[in-house]
Amino acid sequence: MSIKFYLAQFETYLGDLEGNFSKLKKFYEKAEKSKSNLFLTTELALSGYPPKDLLFKEDFKEKIDFYIEKFKKITKGKKCVLGLGTPFYCKNIIYNSFLLIKNNKILQRIDKTVLPNFGVFDEKRYFINNLNKKNIFKFRNRKILFFICEDFWNDKYIENILDEKLDLIVVINASPYEINKFEKRILRAKKIIKTIKKPILYLNCVGTQDDLLFDGGSFILSKNLKLLNEVTFFKEKNIEFLYNSNEKQSEYKLPKKNLDYEMYEAIVFSLRGYLKKNKFKSVIIGISGGIDSALVAAIACDAVGPERVLGFMLPSKYTSQKSLDDSINLSKKLGFELKNIKIEKLKLLYLQNLKKLFGDLPLDITEENLQSRIRGNILMAISNKFKSILLATGNKSELAVGYSTLYGDMCGGFSPLKDLYKTQVFKLSRWRNTNFINSSKVKKTHVIPNSIIIKEPTAELKENQKDTDTLPPYELLDKILYLLIEKNMSKKEMIKKGYDKKLIETIWFMIKNSEFKRYQSSLGPKLSQMCFDNDRRFPIINNFEI
Repeated sequence: MSIKFYLAQFETYLGDLEGNFSKLKKFYEKAEKSKSNLFLTTELALSGYPPKDLLFKEDFKEKIDFYIEKFKKITKGKKCVLGLGTPFYCKNIIYNSFLLIKNNKILQRIDKTVLPNFGVFDEKRYFINNLNKKNIFKFRNRKILFFICEDFWNDKYIENILDEKLDLIVVINASPYEINKFEKRILRAKKIIKTIKKPILYLNCVGTQDDLLFDGGSFILSKNLKLLNEVTFFKEKNIEFLYNSNEKQSEYKLPKKNLDYEMYEAIVFSLRGYLKKNKFKSVIIGISGGIDSALVAAIACDAVGPERVLGFMLPSKYTSQKSLDDSINLSKKLGFELKNIKIEKLKLLYLQNLKKLFGDLPLDITEENLQSRIRGNILMAISNKFKSILLATGNKSELAVGYSTLYGDMCGGFSPLKDLYKTQVFKLSRWRNTNFINSSKVKKTHVIPNSIIIKEPTAELKENQKDTDTLPPYELLDKILYLLIEKNMSKKEMIKKGYDKKLIETIWFMIKNSEFKRYQSSLGPKLSQMCFDNDRRFPIINNFEI
């Protein structure tokens, strides 16, 4: 007997139970109208993911229970079974559940079995797993095995169901985006199919939540490892699929993937979602004439349109005319407004007032950082006054080694480049100059002046300053940072690869000593497996030497 599925790859608004209910109700009505047999939502679709400590609030629990009852009522007299991802409260226990509802009652409750507790996940803080439960739903003479996200990745759990005569597997997800994550999901699905010889329906949510973004990418793989549907990323998509074990189905071929396109789209999508959900109408950016602020400006203009972006030059006496010209040229190419606020007089006032305290102490990095902090102060004041979010322009390389000023250039409510190394910033800037994504508000290329891209990086906080005065060339630095951070390599392993011992120790010292800064940095989109904050958690007080 065939089963017609209706899969809702949609965006939730965390905590907006009424809004999520209304949206899902409309989708369910469409599924019923299309004569679907089984309507499926994503993991924790009712609450949004991850709900974190909202789960502990009594009134949150009451509202979850209330909307579960509302969902039960809308199925009365309907033929389509409603599958709902939701927290489920049972006395003092909370489950990450998937409810199968029809005719005003819960037919079956599926509970997440494997609770992830690594990286961005801390589900063991909230949920109880049901280890002995086989989540098999018997429907229309078919046996459907349900996985909820991490269940899909656990080999032991899969071993427990090998003796079952299944017809297909459904995987319900709130799986955050990472570079190449889709390929990993496909490979995992193929591995399972080779074992059980049954098709897999993989449903993932789409949208943004704080520093996480969910890319969608829902897919259906046949038992012959053929992709059976068009895969959509970073967009809501409803998928109708007719399952019939005897029916031959045509294969869908994925278009060739471009990683630069994917990464740029992910950052734009993340920023756009963050602004929308936090109700920011516009953004402000400190424009320096350097590559980082230029790329942030391009991302912002692509995300919300240049009319909602306001840039500020904040030159000191060390700011070159070339940087000023490049900043103006950038604003013209992208189409955003640019204003100039000189900070030299303010800096002198600060120094005059500090003279009595500082005395005859020699000039050092204090005076350099003061310029950055004046800029941060001004930009935050503008942000406050005009209810506009300030975007930080720092990158992962700078954040890693502390080449940034706390309460200066680190100021901001969101940091689009936070999980991009400096070399990736250059690479993505060059890519944007010859391409744009489908959702770009600026539909043109060559938006970043080439003079910015080829310019030697400098903070311009003192005369003739270059980043290489303090740091090794970024091509070398980023390779070392990647091994230390992403690969968690030891000093011995890196020396074997040919890296200089003293250089490794120096960079490790810089990483370790800037941990306190990273704890105070703004959010940015998670793009890698080892982003700062959630994936990499080191103590601030740390005397370990590699």
